[in-house]
Amino acid sequence: MKPSRTAYSYMPSKTISPKVFLGVLLVSFLMQINEGICFAKDLVQARKLLLTGKLEEAKDEYQELLKDPKSAHAATIGLSKISEAQGDLNASLKIISDLKNPSADVLGRKAEIQFLMGLWNDAEASAANALLQSPDHLQSRWVKAQILWAGGDIPKALTEFQWFVKSYSDKLETPNAYKKPEDLLIIAQASLENARWYALGDELETILNDLLKDTLKIDPDFWPAEALAGKILLEKHNRPEALAAFSKVLAINPEAPEALVGKGEAAIQKMEYQEAESFAQRALKSHPNNPDALILLSEISLAESNSTKAREQLALARKARPRDEKILGRLAALAWLDGKTAELQNLEKEALSFDKKPALFYLEMGELLSSRRRFPEAELRLKQAIELRPNLPEPLISLAMLSLQMGREAEARTLLEKGLKADPFHVQTANSLKVLRHLDKYETLKTEHFIFKFDALQDKALVTYMAFFMEEIFAQLNARFRFSPKEPILVEVFSNHEMFSGRTVGVPDLHTIGACTGKVITMVSPQSKTMNKPFNWARVMRHELTHIFNLEQSQFMVPHWLTEGLAVSLEGYPRSDSWNKELKQRIQSNNLYNLSNINLGFQRPRSPIDWQMAYCQSLLYVEYLQKTHGDEASRNMLESFAKGNGTDLALEQVTKSNTANFEKGYLAYIKEITAKTLISDKPKLRSVEELRKAIEADATDAEAQGELALLLINRDRAESRKLAEAALSNKPSQPRASLVLAKLAKLAGDTKKEQTLLEDSAKINPDPDILFLLGRIFYDAGEFPKATETLQSGMALDPDNPRWLEQLARVFAQTDNKPMQIEVLQKLSRLDPDDLEKRKRLLKLLLQNNQKTEALIAAKEVLEIDVSFKEAQDLLLEHLQALGKNDELLKLKQAFNPSR
Repeated sequence: MKPSRTAYSYMPSKTISPKVFLGVLLVSFLMQINEGICFAKDLVQARKLLLTGKLEEAKDEYQELLKDPKSAHAATIGLSKISEAQGDLNASLKIISDLKNPSADVLGRKAEIQFLMGLWNDAEASAANALLQSPDHLQSRWVKAQILWAGGDIPKALTEFQWFVKSYSDKLETPNAYKKPEDLLIIAQASLENARWYALGDELETILNDLLKDTLKIDPDFWPAEALAGKILLEKHNRPEALAAFSKVLAINPEAPEALVGKGEAAIQKMEYQEAESFAQRALKSHPNNPDALILLSEISLAESNSTKAREQLALARKARPRDEKILGRLAALAWLDGKTAELQNLEKEALSFDKKPALFYLEMGELLSSRRRFPEAELRLKQAIELRPNLPEPLISLAMLSLQMGREAEARTLLEKGLKADPFHVQTANSLKVLRHLDKYETLKTEHFIFKFDALQDKALVTYMAFFMEEIFAQLNARFRFSPKEPILVEVFSNHEMFSGRTVGVPDLHTIGACTGKVITMVSPQSKTMNKPFNWARVMRHELTHIFNLEQSQFMVPHWLTEGLAVSLEGYPRSDSWNKELKQRIQSNNLYNLSNINLGFQRPRSPIDWQMAYCQSLLYVEYLQKTHGDEASRNMLESFAKGNGTDLALEQVTKSNTANFEKGYLAYIKEITAKTLISDKPKLRSVEELRKAIEADATDAEAQGELALLLINRDRAESRKLAEAALSNKPSQPRASLVLAKLAKLAGDTKKEQTLLEDSAKINPDPDILFLLGRIFYDAGEFPKATETLQSGMALDPDNPRWLEQLARVFAQTDNKPMQIEVLQKLSRLDPDDLEKRKRLLKLLLQNNQKTEALIAAKEVLEIDVSFKEAQDLLLEHLQALGKNDELLKLKQAFNPSR
């Protein structure tokens, strides 16, 4: 039972002795102290429940506390916070407004809610009333400062921010020092704004390591302090520490929206859109209409090229926070992208109606446009943000990153230096400056259409050869698209992966080896010690240069699928066996991408194979487009996109049909090209338990018996043999059962029986797995004609699988059949663009066979992976000399071997 909260009052009586009266008075005093302690305990308990996300329990506690005038004000504030946490600011405001004779704390809370709702005049009035009661009331002064800042009255706002800093410093280490976590959080926020404006890097460290940590020492459950730390760290791209902070928040309150959204934003930084969506949805489940979660979802929608959905999500967020420039700026960017000039003007007008210097509006607009590669307009908007609030680091850093994407590195360096001075803890800025300083040591090589930067000690030969190669590819793409980029293209070849990643995205964990940032190509050197294996740098360069052409020709409006399809097509290699098999399986399961959702495969793949299929299907869309409407069709599509047309209209203009008909023809095309692709017609592998049940239900189920026999071969050979024999009794051609008995024979050392079993099975049912194993047995036995015949029979059944060619190459090497070795190695080289050793073997065989023309092709393919291979270098130099290309000859000779 809770103690009674009746107020006690005692009047002395003439009939009571002074001694008795004093005793009664003491009892009364002690009871009031006890009662106050109980009130405090109850409020602490209710607050703890609120902080830990147990909202219904907290509500019960606060409603009980509301009954007593002594705790009513604190309880009212608590109940209003519960309503806010549940996503209902209107209810939160009503709870506060219904309280009569509100205290300064209640008025401060009322002002906070009104500010969030965009009711700034009302918020100012509430804050003013609170300050009449308590001139130094922190919550009210903070609301007043926020209104000044958000309204563009920067000098007055800064004066208010500095008041908080001074007040904190003056009271520090005195009896009046601020000790309430809520107060310290407000001081941290005010100090942060002051530090950002005046570029006080040391202050930022104080905020993180002193103010916020001290707050948590006072109350370890006060997660808003940890959430603010996480937010600050994430803004600086310090992802590991930010995630650690958000995890600490969620350990206290598993549904804290600030932490859930923070983790979602961290996932967005790594383009992990599925994870980001999961966090956003969690935040919305417990906090409906949370604006930050809705903004996060809009980012995901835009990554999926679904601007309609993004607009809807931002509109919902706007209802909750009508004066949030982050929301208005993003809506303005979407209006610009959709060509809705009137809407854009209205949004600008609205932002200017309450903020004389709406830098955040233009910052958000510029960043979104930059992410959509609308660089000129993005640059304009970011410069507007800088002009309005020149001391803010964020617009400077965003403009610097845009300049880096555009290849304007000198301009970017100036902006980055200003940005880092303003924000010394910004990891992306520091990393980008580190990369630019690293590039200072690089050599520059200029050609007609390119500017190359590279480590001369490591990559002189590579880039010298690459320069000639790239000019050839430029000419080919120019002829292909009848278009040329207007300015020289910057190509940077990095000596290590960390610098490549830092140059491309500003952080060191980019999981790729080449990239196009819009007008710049970056690549890690294949000779870098950070690379585990060789790769085809020429293929990477073809791919990225195609993007450069496509982006500029389409005014940066080409959809992802078209430029990736063209880039993969122009790499010049056939589809892999794994692509063909997966494609056929998806046709059969009706699980293909279409033009309305293919970008999801790039942005939000559910698995690595989804991502691969996005590339594969993009390639096939391009192949089908060009097969049915000629090579010029893709160029016409790019030109249509440059005019601002969407995919439907572009297809209609180019194909003289509609998207539905195009999709129908495309589906027929991929069915046709995969008709001969062999995929397993066997069901998905079942568990041992499932297979035993199937056999119990049908003792003649040869498929289940063969499958179970194969599963048990390493566990219980006796049962495995029994099952295999039963399977073959029920179905003599069951391949898995034959494989089991053959393997058991081999384990017993009876290779003759193994061979006989496989041969008998192949006669009844020429299964590719059986034929491959049989071909290897013939190879091991030195029966090369039989091995050749068997492997070629298997390849006829499963033509896309490279295993046949791999094994045939071994057979022909043993028989010294150079013509067949050459033929097989040429095919294998086409199937694996990065296989250096096969290309070297092929080159040596062609030289031995005196096939100079084919050898030159092979030599170039070797150099496209490893420019240091001497035999390939010599053949190329000999060829250049024969052609009289003396300039190229001399430059390459010196680069390949400076001592020559």
